[in-house]
Amino acid sequence: MFKKIITTSIALTAAVLISGCNAENGSNTAIDGVDGPHVTVSNGYVVTSMVFKNLSVEGGATLPIPNFSGSSISIGPDFQSAGTLLTLNLSVAEFWDNQDLQLDPHTLPGGRPLPTVSTGSLPAIAVVVPQLSNTVLYLGLDVIGFFVPFKLDTSGVIISTQFYNSEKVKVGTLSLVGADSNGENSGLLLLLSTELLGIGKNRAEYEATRSLY
Repeated sequence: MFKKIITTSIALTAAVLISGCNAENGSNTAIDGVDGPHVTVSNGYVVTSMVFKNLSVEGGATLPIPNFSGSSISIGPDFQSAGTLLTLNLSVAEFWDNQDLQLDPHTLPGGRPLPTVSTGSLPAIAVVVPQLSNTVLYLGLDVIGFFVPFKLDTSGVIISTQFYNSEKVKVGTLSLVGADSNGENSGLLLLLSTELLGIGKNRAEYEATRSLY
């Protein structure tokens, strides 16, 4: 169905990535060629989406997440931009129900420690997206994370900034990950705090406040 492997080269400069403007007004660092990521909590789901503006695929697919039957990752054409839309739909109820899965801890693809995480790793599921090899979903008790691979012009550099939702409220961190020593495993890492997302500290607390979503 898909005939093109999604890769993109994003020009990064230190001035853009470490600019203090986002910390002051709640706006996120702009990534050339990418619209997003955007994060919302709606109808019991954490929805994360991003558009690769300069890339196109000929069809779409929705892929289930292992052990999360009501959650999925979707990839396909973005009709507004003619680019490619990637969307993660994670059921909050399933997230809390599956805290006993004892998932193996994962670092970044390739073995480097996760930035902004004291232990350098988090429980995670490797998600098979044919167009995006090494896509990883991190599911820690306090963190929901998403690594999306794509080619960056920088090598060896990892730069992290605060990440805000559409209401300009801080909900996590966004890291742009340069290639490793083998010239591989570059991409975008989004780590979201369950507390800052407002989805509770456990299933019971979530259910008690579910009407808010």
